[in-house]
Order: sequence, then C-alpha cells, then structure tokens
Amino acid sequence: MTPSPQYRLERVRKVFGREQVALEGFDLEVGQGERVALIGPSGAGKTTLFRMLNCTLRPTSGRLRIGGEEAAELYGRRLREMRRRIGTVYQQHNLVPRLRVVHNVLSGGLGDWSLLGSLASLVRPFRLETAHRALADVGIGEKLFSRTDELSGGQQQRVAIARVLVQDPDVILADEPVSSVDPSLAEAIIKLLIAISENTQKTLLVNLHSTDLALSYFTRVVGMKAGVKLFDTAAAQVTPELLRELYSGHVPEDGADGLFHEPQHQRVAI
Repeated sequence: MTPSPQYRLERVRKVFGREQVALEGFDLEVGQGERVALIGPSGAGKTTLFRMLNCTLRPTSGRLRIGGEEAAELYGRRLREMRRRIGTVYQQHNLVPRLRVVHNVLSGGLGDWSLLGSLASLVRPFRLETAHRALADVGIGEKLFSRTDELSGGQQQRVAIARVLVQDPDVILADEPVSSVDPSLAEAIIKLLIAISENTQKTLLVNLHSTDLALSYFTRVVGMKAGVKLFDTAAAQVTPELLRELYSGHVPEDGADGLFHEPQHQRVAI
C-alpha cells in the first residue's frame, strides 16, 4: 500500500482581513522523506505557507492534508499531537538567551512532559544524554552547559536544530534558517539539515532567500511569487529565465514596506 503524502494542498487560499491575500489557489504535494526548497521574493507567501504546514494557521479555503489527515478536522488533543510531529527551525532561533544550552535543547521534548516535569527540569535537567547526543549531532556537543546568549549566531542556530532533534518530529520545516549567519555558515547549516533528513528519513522543507543554496543542495525547488506557485520542478530545470520571472518587478511600494502588490489584491509579506 502506497503511503499518504506528507503534505497535500489543493487550491489553498489564505486571506488576512478582507483583502490581504497571502496565498491564492495553491497546490502542493510533498512525499514522506522528501527534501524541498522554496524560493521567491519577500512577500511571496512562503512564511504564511509554513505557518499552515506547522498547523499555526488554517487555510481560508481549499484543502490541506497532513500525513493523510484533514487539517480542518484537527482540534484539541489531535491538533497538539500533530504539532508535535512537525518541528520548525526559525530565522530568529526562538531560544531563551539566559538559559543554559541544555535547557533550550531539552525544550524540544516539552510536548511529552507534564507541567511538573517541565518545571523540575529547569532546576535539574534530566535526559542529559539525549541533549548531549543532539548537540553532538549538530557539532557542538561541548556547549551543553554554556549560556545560550554567549554563543555565536551560527551556534545558536545549531542549538535550535538540536532542539528539533530532541522533539523527533516526522517533518522539519526550516523558515529562513540561514538569514542571520554569514555565507560559509549558511552552507554548513543547510548541509547539516540535509544530512539529518537523509539519516533519519524525515521530510524537510526549507524556505530560502538564497537561490544558490536551493539549487546547489536540493533536487526539487518550488518558486513562489505574490502568493501563487510559479514553478515546481527539479533544480536542474530552474533556468535563468525562470529566476528572472520569479524576481522581476519586486519593488516594494514607496520603496519601504516590503509588500508585493497586484492590481486586484494586496499581497502581504508574512
């Protein structure tokens, strides 16, 4: 029996307020264990899409299925269980700076802990071997008891990835995971995410501003512009002409607000 796709989106639309259209008629299918890069200008709707894929947002209309389950039918315990199966790596890390690295890493398991267990771990962290193994997997095992705010930006992003490893989800969503690090570290982090996906067979979707990284390290690339899917193809088939079409005309209104506009609707950078 063929397994259900990890994600299937059919004619998904997302509108904020009355006229702010972030996604329009969006179709996408991602298989289990697949690795996909999403590229496009600011305001393309990539982050809105990721927020629907990790069950933070619901579509305004259309259909979203995750692992064979209808997202529209997920509430309460079923919604929490689905969210535990999806790990997200963010651009801004979302770490607690003053805590030790071990606490931030182990927070990836909070979904499985009781409130009492979570509070007790802040005093005396347990599952130290789990935290150390996750940090070793991302190359900074020696930072287990360091203060998080004393680490470099690249090291903090590795802590965020280690936190996802402790969570042990089926899917890893990386939303602009390398925007705050220099190019050499960006390449290392992308290689790390791909290695984790390959070694664990986790589905990996990465939202990238860098077309070079997307085309160099991913076999499948999805191009998004103004809330619609412009192309979905093998990286080898992404031509300079496609990239020019993807990024052409991306001029923020008044040169400042980062929004992409079309005559019919206002496209929002979210």
